[in-house]
Amino acid sequence: MDTEIFEKIFTNRASEKEKEEFFHLLENDPEKQMDYYRLKNLYVVSSIDAHKYTAESRTSFKNFWNLVQQSKRKTVLNGWMRYAAIFILALSIGFMANYLLNSNPKYHTEYSSQKGSVSRIKLPDGSDIWLSSGTNLIIDQNEKGEMVAKLDGEAYFNLIPDTSRRFRVDLGSFQVKDIGTSFNIRAYQSEPTIVTTLVEGRIELLKNSGEVLLSVMPGELVKYNKQNNQMLVNQQDPSVVIAWKDGKFVFIDQPLAEICKELENWYDIEIQIEDQKLAET
Repeated sequence: MDTEIFEKIFTNRASEKEKEEFFHLLENDPEKQMDYYRLKNLYVVSSIDAHKYTAESRTSFKNFWNLVQQSKRKTVLNGWMRYAAIFILALSIGFMANYLLNSNPKYHTEYSSQKGSVSRIKLPDGSDIWLSSGTNLIIDQNEKGEMVAKLDGEAYFNLIPDTSRRFRVDLGSFQVKDIGTSFNIRAYQSEPTIVTTLVEGRIELLKNSGEVLLSVMPGELVKYNKQNNQMLVNQQDPSVVIAWKDGKFVFIDQPLAEICKELENWYDIEIQIEDQKLAET
């Protein structure tokens, strides 16, 4: 596979036939699947600056490709996590973002969910949004019908396909564009990361210019670290991510400290762990 088809898949510019052939090749080939995620992360690194995404970005991506191919010939790495150190150097993601609304909004609506509760919102078109504990959501719509949501907390969006409606979630560092989709976003202002998970359908991550940074596939999780501007794409069972919607806690290989943070958020309490070694287990 060459760089062109990977780039077209990542930015959703591939034809349906190209997509079908591409993912058919991946389906029964674990090595190609690893290449897909490895190069998807490298693509994010090489094209993340919205002001330089032209021939310069494509050249950067191809340079990354060549380095990886050389490394691949020299060393056989076992397992996805062995590649992670290559991926997580993101450049200037701070240049992405802040989608500006029309100065004359059609309406402005605010929603919130109290600590320890889940709230459900029904939009006029029948779409549903669930708000997790301690979440605030603001939705603005302008005269053109463009809808922009701002989120502080965690929300699950189950949006009905509507070609006449444009819906985006402005996360400050980047935007998530819905295209008839079910997806989950965890973006508490007090937390250092933003996590976006696509359950089904399609979403795109957008740059400040409106260009597509990345097309996300179902079952993919995109984690962005606000403190060091790092972004990483990985696979995740969506049912684990959205278990909170049904009042369930699911923790897999998480340290006690992280589990306690989640319980603190839900029940508005403070948990102190005196033994630091225990907190890290």
